[in-house]
Amino acid sequence: MAGRAASALLVALAVAPPAAWAASPDVAVTGGRMQVLLPSRPAAGYFTLENRGDTPLALSGASAPDCQSLMLHQSTETGGMARMAMVDSVPVPPHGSIRFSPGGYHLMCMQPTGILLTHKGTEAVTLHFADGGSVSAPFAIQGVGTR
Repeated sequence: MAGRAASALLVALAVAPPAAWAASPDVAVTGGRMQVLLPSRPAAGYFTLENRGDTPLALSGASAPDCQSLMLHQSTETGGMARMAMVDSVPVPPHGSIRFSPGGYHLMCMQPTGILLTHKGTEAVTLHFADGGSVSAPFAIQGVGTR
């Protein structure tokens, strides 16, 4: 009987989505949304990432089923000149948070496809951390003129 229970547990872990076992209770993702303008243009992802733990985190990447690639970007303005650049990682201090919003850090979804092009529903976005952990969260899909 114990062998069956162990086998059932292994099967459940094998078919469970990664977020079901990789998510940390010390990480919270809130307010996730994907802003889609046009099918031919990249979409942007915004959210708040909270580190409830005692150790620093480094967000090192992201992925989503309907983005060919999903990159970490940062917009800045210096001397009246706006710039946007890809970043390798975003630090999140212990018991701190970082907000991904227009004009600052954001996700850049290259070549959106699938449900993103419907401008409704949610997209599962997985955030990846430098320590190998990850967490997934639903991001509301929004079209032009919605917030």
